[in-house]
Amino acid sequence: MSRRISPKASVKLTEEETSLRNTDGGKLLFTTYQGRQCALLIQNDRLMEASFFPAQPGKIGAVYIGKVKNTVKNIEACFVEIGDGELCFLSLKNASSPYLLNRSYDGRILEGDELLVQVIRDAQKTKKASVTADISLANEYFALSMGSAKAAYSLKLSPGKKEALRRELTEMAVIQNGCLIQSCDAILSIKDARSMESEGMKLENLRLPPMGLVVRTKAGELERAEELWKHFYSLTSEFVTLLYQAMYRSCFSCLKVAPAGFAPILREFVSGSGLADPMDSALPKASASEPPMREQEPAPSSAPEPQTGAKESGTQSGKKECSSNQESGKKEIITDQESLYEQIKDYCHKNGIDIPLRLYRDDLLSLSKLYSIESRLSAALESRVWLKSGGYLVIEPTEALTAIDVNSGKYDADREARETYLRINLEAAKEVALQLRLRNLSGIIIVDFINMQSWEDRKTLLDYLKRLTTQDRVQTKVIDMTPLGLVEITRKKIDKPLKEQYFLSGLNTR
Repeated sequence: MSRRISPKASVKLTEEETSLRNTDGGKLLFTTYQGRQCALLIQNDRLMEASFFPAQPGKIGAVYIGKVKNTVKNIEACFVEIGDGELCFLSLKNASSPYLLNRSYDGRILEGDELLVQVIRDAQKTKKASVTADISLANEYFALSMGSAKAAYSLKLSPGKKEALRRELTEMAVIQNGCLIQSCDAILSIKDARSMESEGMKLENLRLPPMGLVVRTKAGELERAEELWKHFYSLTSEFVTLLYQAMYRSCFSCLKVAPAGFAPILREFVSGSGLADPMDSALPKASASEPPMREQEPAPSSAPEPQTGAKESGTQSGKKECSSNQESGKKEIITDQESLYEQIKDYCHKNGIDIPLRLYRDDLLSLSKLYSIESRLSAALESRVWLKSGGYLVIEPTEALTAIDVNSGKYDADREARETYLRINLEAAKEVALQLRLRNLSGIIIVDFINMQSWEDRKTLLDYLKRLTTQDRVQTKVIDMTPLGLVEITRKKIDKPLKEQYFLSGLNTR
């Protein structure tokens, strides 16, 4: 005998809980997954980027006084020791103006030379860590680097903003003829120069290397000149102090430690780099006679509905204040790690970051469950990626390159083959642009789109893909389409691919 079960009452989400699930403005999550800290960027309910912090803190960004152990002329490189017997690879292409401490630079780097080096890549498998002699320091607004005295501006700055910044820097006698003036008097504020002199620093004894300036996109967002100069002088004083300390520190000293693991990720999130969603880019207009693509019902979310008793605390006190900061379209940083929350809070305070920061606490519903992190990561690691139209991609990394195959799959529409193939390829191009970022694919990428005979359709596809990849924070270039219909893409290598981070770090043993 069956018994009748009454339906459960639906859970009504509060305003605060609804805003917590809203990812239109972008949510940067710091949490743990299978015992390892990870960072995930979710926007428009899509996982855009993901990375796992290494078990051992990396050294990328750290500055050392290294010693050249041996040079290898046939590959134009040398090996530099940075301490504890650790040798690093230094390409002479990354040593255009080395800062030697034991002698004057005469165009050569010799064995036994002591010089400043900065780690740009950690050791991986059998490869040694890589360093550069062109030291660079940066904040959200400016970047200083050795090697060239030129002043450059972000390509994302509008011509008007670029001209206004150039005029401001010129009037303050910081740049001249498109170059940064190579003088402590020019790049340091009077207050900073006096403070350094009071501490016993003799700036007249400091030898400045050729230094260039890059004005970043965020500098154009500042409304007051006082804020601009505050960030500029903060960076230049840090750079000058580092160079001065190098004159009196012993070999193998670490002059600047690597930033915390979350810092680069947070900096990119704040600056907006890599945040723009390729899914937002409009498709090229189809012909008027073309019927609309068949709509599919959205897949149900695998995340459970949040409990009405969820508790969160953040930089804002009180439920009313917290809720007001969760309007649609606003960025937010969320973590469920109390120690990490304090570190991020301190970092935001020191760097003037005013993005809302929330400490998530709920014993009934974890942050991972709330945002379906397990299912999202599982999908990001699968070789097959389904498209809304019923088509799919097959992504297969190899030693030499990454191959991406586009298939029509279950796509079915009553239209000409030409329109069908173009429609699938355009949708696939959007997904390819996202997957490059999400999986952190680099090197040579070959995409086998569905073959199109029309030259106009090929050009439409290439132009669209190029527009999408320009939104990637990592340098990505769409080369061309071969006679066989294969699209060639190159993407700069910044870090390990997501799959390598996940499987080769003990997170999964299957």
